[in-house]
Amino acid sequence: MSDIRVIKPPTVPMPEGVTAHAVKSEDGAIIRVLHFGGTGERGTVLCVPGWAEPAEKYGEVALDLIDRGFDVWCMDPRGQGLSQRLREDDARGRFDSFDKHIADLSAVVDYLDADRLVILAHSMGGLVTLSWLAEGGKADAVVLSAPATRIFPAMWQRAGVRALAGALCSVGLKDMPLSKEGGEAMEFEGNTLTSDPERHAILRDLLIADEALTLPRTTPAMVAAMHRQQARLHQEGALDKLSVPVLIVSLPDDTWVDSSDHENIRKLARDWITITEVPGSKHEILMERDEYRDAFWDAFDAHIAAHLPQREADST
Repeated sequence: MSDIRVIKPPTVPMPEGVTAHAVKSEDGAIIRVLHFGGTGERGTVLCVPGWAEPAEKYGEVALDLIDRGFDVWCMDPRGQGLSQRLREDDARGRFDSFDKHIADLSAVVDYLDADRLVILAHSMGGLVTLSWLAEGGKADAVVLSAPATRIFPAMWQRAGVRALAGALCSVGLKDMPLSKEGGEAMEFEGNTLTSDPERHAILRDLLIADEALTLPRTTPAMVAAMHRQQARLHQEGALDKLSVPVLIVSLPDDTWVDSSDHENIRKLARDWITITEVPGSKHEILMERDEYRDAFWDAFDAHIAAHLPQREADST
C-alpha cells in the first residue's frame, strides 16, 4: 500500500505544511500518520480518531493544539482513512480484533519516540487507547473524548446489536455492512454527532474531495470485537497496569456511548482517571459548537497543567 498523502480541500481547516507518514505495524499493515506540525515546546500530542474519522478531520483540533505549544500528529486507525483497508486478498484491514489496533497504536507511539507525550483520543479511539494503557502503554497524560467503553445508553440497544452481530458472524457474514454508506456525514439534518453545521461539513467535504477516504461501514466482525474488548476492560483487575493520568470528557446527552459507564471504568482504575461532564454536547464534542468545544478545552488545559508542567525554558 503506497497511497500515503494528505488530502486538503480548501474548505477544511488545517495547518500549512502537513506531511503524511507510513508506519508499519507488527503484522506489516501500513498505518498512515499525519504530522500537523507545531513547536513542541509543551510536548507532542497524538490524536487517535474514532470510527470512520480520517485524520484530516482533526485539522482544526491540530490548530488549537499548535496554539498551545504542541507538536501534533494524528493517525488513521486501521481500516479507515488511508491506512490499511480490508481487501479480498488481504484481511489485515478487517476490524475483527482490538489486538490489531492496540499494536497499531504501539507502533505509532514508538515511531514518534516523544519525550513528553499526550494522547487525545475520541470514541472508538478512546477504547483503543484505554486498552493500550491497560496493557502497560505509557504516556505523560491522556485525554479521552466520549470513550466507547460501552455503546448506547439503552440496554436493549446493546443487547440487540450484540445478538445480531453474533448471529451474522456465526453464518459467515462477518463482513456484511450494517451501517449505511457515508454514515451521517452527508446530511446535517437529523445527525446525532454535532449541532454545528460548519464542522459537520468538514467530513462531507473530505469525502467529496477524494473517494479514497470513503468511510468504512460497521460490520458484525467489528461489533463483536468491540463488545469483547469492552467486556475485557470491565473485568476486575483489567486496569491494574494503568499508571498514566487520564481525563475522560463524558457527555451525558451522547446517544452513541453510554456515558454513565465512565464512572464504572473510573472505579476500576483507582486514582488514575478523572471525569469531566459536558451536558448538551452531542457525541463529537471536538466538532461541536464553540460553547461545547470551549468546555472541552478548559478541561484539557486543566488536566495538562496538572500533569505536564511546563519545561523550565517555557516558563521563563
